[in-house]
Amino acid sequence: MKTHVFLSISFSVFLLTSFANVAFAQSDFIDKAKTMTNQQQQGQPEEEETDNKTVKYVIVKDQGLSLGVDLSPIIMRLINDERTGLAFIGRYGLKNRLFAGAEVGYEHIKYNNDSYKYNSDGSFVRIGLDYDIFNNEDYPSNNNIFVGFRYAYAWQTHKSDAFTIVDSYWGDYSGSVGRSSVNSHSLDLLSGLRCEVLPNIYMGWSFRVRFLLASTHSDNLKPYAVAGYGKYDSRVTMGFTYTVEYQIPINKLRGKIK
Repeated sequence: MKTHVFLSISFSVFLLTSFANVAFAQSDFIDKAKTMTNQQQQGQPEEEETDNKTVKYVIVKDQGLSLGVDLSPIIMRLINDERTGLAFIGRYGLKNRLFAGAEVGYEHIKYNNDSYKYNSDGSFVRIGLDYDIFNNEDYPSNNNIFVGFRYAYAWQTHKSDAFTIVDSYWGDYSGSVGRSSVNSHSLDLLSGLRCEVLPNIYMGWSFRVRFLLASTHSDNLKPYAVAGYGKYDSRVTMGFTYTVEYQIPINKLRGKIK
């Protein structure tokens, strides 16, 4: 119950901040556009005043390097105490609406029941692209509504400290499996929002559909879960991110007359 309330409050605050930020940015842009138009008209020779031209302002979003933290592993810990992790993100603007993204993280997985004890320590890295579908000319701001993908590679070591195989004929068998390595490949398809809540400070979230492409491991122990992905037996899983970023202001938001 506490988890649901926390997520609801966080999401509501994020949406309200996003809408307020868009409104302020739009109002500020309109004022600037009027000023630029008046200045342009005042600087024109008299013989050109009758020459009607369409003035179009092309808005280019901030382009720069963003670094931040993904809070979703902390939120997941509140929901599922089997997984403990930490993740960091990076984003770089390639063009006005195209971004390169990278993510790196660590995850510890611990699962225990009456007949099985499993432990795993692993890391993962994801790389991919995001495309911004937010029309910046209608609502000038640095906010993003994006779709994209991430290719993910995870490497981990795992072991089973104790297991019991129940057999009514031969009798129960107990044992353990030593540490071995697992290497996995997966693909994330994602969609989400990103909002500039303060100058150069961004918050955002994304919803993801994850596909397990391949995984190699020893025959003695099958992974219970893959770092940064989820349950190994599920070839398709769902995930999300909740991020806070700082963007180095290389190129600031600007309007161009076209």
